[in-house]
Amino acid sequence: MNAYALFRRVCPDCHTFRPVKDYTARRIRTVFGTVKVRNPRWMLCGDCHPGMVVAFAPLKEICPDRATPELIELTARLGSMMPYRQAARVLTEFLPIEPTETHATVRKRAIRIGERLDEQVAEEERRARAQADDRRQPEMELPGDRRKEFIISIDTAHVRSADPNAARNFELVVARCGRGGRGEPGGRYFVTSSTDQTAIRDRALHALQQEGYCGFGDVTVISDGAEILKRLPRAMPRCRNGPAFASIARLGGCPSE
Repeated sequence: MNAYALFRRVCPDCHTFRPVKDYTARRIRTVFGTVKVRNPRWMLCGDCHPGMVVAFAPLKEICPDRATPELIELTARLGSMMPYRQAARVLTEFLPIEPTETHATVRKRAIRIGERLDEQVAEEERRARAQADDRRQPEMELPGDRRKEFIISIDTAHVRSADPNAARNFELVVARCGRGGRGEPGGRYFVTSSTDQTAIRDRALHALQQEGYCGFGDVTVISDGAEILKRLPRAMPRCRNGPAFASIARLGGCPSE
């Protein structure tokens, strides 16, 4: 505690010692009993914070409840598993601490720890939602007008027959059509068992039209480099004012990844 108090006395801006407000004594409860420690209070640096007359106790930052984290955790665990009065009796009987650890103290510490855990869970959920929003559209981000950019992620999948003696397997084409740019919805999926270029082109155009495609704009086809999928951009219709098709091959993966 003395080392932490000395560390907090150094101003992080000018690296000089902060002025001393006063020195008091504080009783810190531990699992081994109560320890009386010196509790200094530092003033804010006058050069870095002119006009501000504020003092703070550094020990309050590491022992906000005037107890060590081990004792707080033990109190909260016992308070969550048994009645508060019984938990206070167990602490008094088995630990060399003062009998001031009443059921009210156990209740306050258990509730305070529960609130901290709730805040931690809420923060993790907010981070998970933010990461999920970033992964909504993992395709490449195209330049220009986002409302005129479209992406077709396409791949093939083989479905084997359930009969091990049967030699027939099915080859499916799985694709997702959506708008370019991060933050856009995932788009529409379509699956077809026909590998004919005309059938794939018709299904892709229908899915693009459902996303707002009107015959103009940039359309990028992302595939794994299969020959039947590489010919898809050439099979798409072209008009005088667009669209401009580009083909990008990537290794592995499927449109849903």
